[in-house]
Amino acid sequence: MGSVERDEAAGGESGAIGARTVVLGAVLVALLLFWRLGALPLLEPDEGRYTEIPREMLATHDFVTPRLDGVLYFEKPPLVYWINAASIALFGLNETAARLGSAACAIGALALAYLLGAAMAGRRAGAIAAATLGTMPYFVALGRLATTDMTLTLCLTATLACFWLAQAAADPRRAHRLWLGAFAGAALALLAKGLIGVVIPGAIVLLWLLATGRWGVLRRVPWAGGTALLLAIAAPWHVLAALRNPDFLWFYFVHEHLLRYLTPVAERQEPVWFFLAVVGLGCAPWSGLIPSALRLARDGGWRERARASADVVFLALWAGFVVAFFSISQSKLIPYALPAAPPLAVLIGRAADRLLAARAAPSRLETGGMVAGGLAVAAFGALFVVAGLGGVDRPGLAGVVSAGLLVPGAVASLLALATIATAFAGSWRVKLIVLFAAAACVDVAVLSAGPVVARERSCRELARTLRASLAPGDAVFSYRDFPESLPVYLGRTVGVAGFLGELTFGASHLDVAERAARFPDVKEFASVWRAPGRVWLVVARSRLDQLDRDGVAGGRLVAATPAYALLVNR
Repeated sequence: MGSVERDEAAGGESGAIGARTVVLGAVLVALLLFWRLGALPLLEPDEGRYTEIPREMLATHDFVTPRLDGVLYFEKPPLVYWINAASIALFGLNETAARLGSAACAIGALALAYLLGAAMAGRRAGAIAAATLGTMPYFVALGRLATTDMTLTLCLTATLACFWLAQAAADPRRAHRLWLGAFAGAALALLAKGLIGVVIPGAIVLLWLLATGRWGVLRRVPWAGGTALLLAIAAPWHVLAALRNPDFLWFYFVHEHLLRYLTPVAERQEPVWFFLAVVGLGCAPWSGLIPSALRLARDGGWRERARASADVVFLALWAGFVVAFFSISQSKLIPYALPAAPPLAVLIGRAADRLLAARAAPSRLETGGMVAGGLAVAAFGALFVVAGLGGVDRPGLAGVVSAGLLVPGAVASLLALATIATAFAGSWRVKLIVLFAAAACVDVAVLSAGPVVARERSCRELARTLRASLAPGDAVFSYRDFPESLPVYLGRTVGVAGFLGELTFGASHLDVAERAARFPDVKEFASVWRAPGRVWLVVARSRLDQLDRDGVAGGRLVAATPAYALLVNR
């Protein structure tokens, strides 16, 4: 059934979301993603890394071999570097250019959520899906950061959306284009974050075929042309990188894929339930409607439900597999589960569309979901009120009173009460409007926390002070740490003393003399510090007391922020 037919089948109720509402919602979402996008400094460590590597690509004109602080860096494939390099080339080396790629990918994911929701259940469901996704705090926050995760999310969403639309298409030519779109999306996902770009969509499709028994779909796939397209897009960089760098294949495929996933080598372990909490809280208050969305599967045995509600099963497997896949990994970071957000938004859009059409009183499950969503918003609001009053016990933040946190936190708390109240009364139209407002307010509160977070996770002001004082021949080092935005703001690579971290692989490819000069250990750096010549040192304030114990004494404090101090040896 097409989207127009579905709209008509809903008895005209789909018109309840008119053009004015859609335009206002789109403007709000665009503001959440783009308003003052470059106002914050680059946050450590990810934003510095994903800006510095493109800066070095542009400086060296080498777009095959990524380098971080001048040394080889093969932890990620290059798509995000290329996108950010293009943005920097067009708009200059600044925070807006660094983040523009992520924000643009977020808009692409929103468009796909609308298209997929509209194809499955009509235009109203698609509009609600896009509104849901565009106001999820998890999605909005990551859409404004220069990381790889939103690009991966767009590519995976394109892959799986094209698969769904292709298998449902009646026109063979349209289906063929969509199949090729799925292969192209997977190729770009490979270039965005590695093998998971193929593993994740492949596993989701396989599970869906197992659940529904629709194995005949595989006969319609243009395997030869699709595989050739995938290889044409994804293979050239891998081949060139391997030819130019003999250690690339082992480090990239074995260390960065297998060992990072299966072992704690990355030192990023969290409990197995970590991503359930991340997604549940990060999608609040909309996550309260997820149980209602799962009830869309019809009565009957599991195979009958899967066949009759194939789209719901597909979306549930998509979101569920992403969360499960990363939950069993030995390396966990908050952004990893972001690709689960678009299918959850489409599920919620379908559920909300059904509830609007039915005009029925909410069930206990739906009322409980609204209450749970309201409580999550209340928790966010209370957290930001406490933080706004200076109650955050963190170095550099304690005692900071911020109206930027206090006001949206207080409003979020009020909207949380409204969300809970409307769970027991009011139409579903009112409920959705309140949920949309509550989610948007949480987004504003999260974004308002940016300046406070930047006090701890930025070295922009220190770097500006240093850049104004640098003379030709001066050496610059960071100490026992590597603030990854420091070379961005200085426009040059820096030395790193007493620390390697993720620079270990690249530093190991330097000859002995260059390694000692650029990445000295503590004892080697003490000699550099005492030698003739001016040396600037950026050190975390928490490590200032350690300098004397390490034999790095006698420096003059030039400037300091809540996070870092700048010293000079003479």
